[in-house]
Amino acid sequence: MRKSTGHKIVIIGCGNVAWHLAKQLAAFKNYKLFVYNHKANSLLNDFKTKLKCSVTSNLKNIVTDADLYFICVADKNIASVAKRIKTKNSNAIIVHTSGSAKINELGDRSNTAVFYPLQTFSKQDEVNWKEVPVIVEAKNAAIKTKILNLAKEFSNNVISLNYKERLKLHLAAVLVNNFTNALFVAAADLAAKDKKILLPLIKQTVLKIQKLDPLAAQTGPARRGDKRVMEKHLKLISKNTELKKIYLQLSNLIIKQQAKKHA
Repeated sequence: MRKSTGHKIVIIGCGNVAWHLAKQLAAFKNYKLFVYNHKANSLLNDFKTKLKCSVTSNLKNIVTDADLYFICVADKNIASVAKRIKTKNSNAIIVHTSGSAKINELGDRSNTAVFYPLQTFSKQDEVNWKEVPVIVEAKNAAIKTKILNLAKEFSNNVISLNYKERLKLHLAAVLVNNFTNALFVAAADLAAKDKKILLPLIKQTVLKIQKLDPLAAQTGPARRGDKRVMEKHLKLISKNTELKKIYLQLSNLIIKQQAKKHA
């Protein structure tokens, strides 16, 4: 899809992904944006007041002549939402933004695609879209070309993957983002007096794996096989059975990873 004044894009949903998609599309100044949510709320109103989108909470009011429909809802709702989209434009493309949902969730239409931005989104964040990998999949070559072109307006890192490859990447993203953040929460509880004291360490950890392979960048007591330190840690969290279990499992994972490295 090439940028041209008058192209209509509908975004269904008003969560974080929907917000950042709309924000970027609005910045292009070449699209007419319409946002639908199943109920009116302050989030939907922000699309109208801050991004100048047309908004509605009435399914009957969704425009039927748009060029592109972004479905930005929970995976379990993609199929039901896709079924309810009525289009008069035979060339309209229906897209979902999930990393883990199959393209077939969009139904039997031939004009369907996936536009999966590999990033964590919070509404208040500033997102540099040029650095965000965008994963694309499509039902046919013609639609893939259009979605690739649109993705390249957003990002300098656009990748075409099949479902299995995309799902693996989504799992990898969960490991490095969601699971890591859960560890940040646990770490913040241990450093309750000054939760920000760990920020320099977190930053350096991320910087280091930009230069070194993560396996080579590994440090710490499990990496060194320092059982005395590990026992002290386990004693400290002995009453927190979940964290203790995670500590043991991750320590064992590190030990096995390092053993493979030196095998």
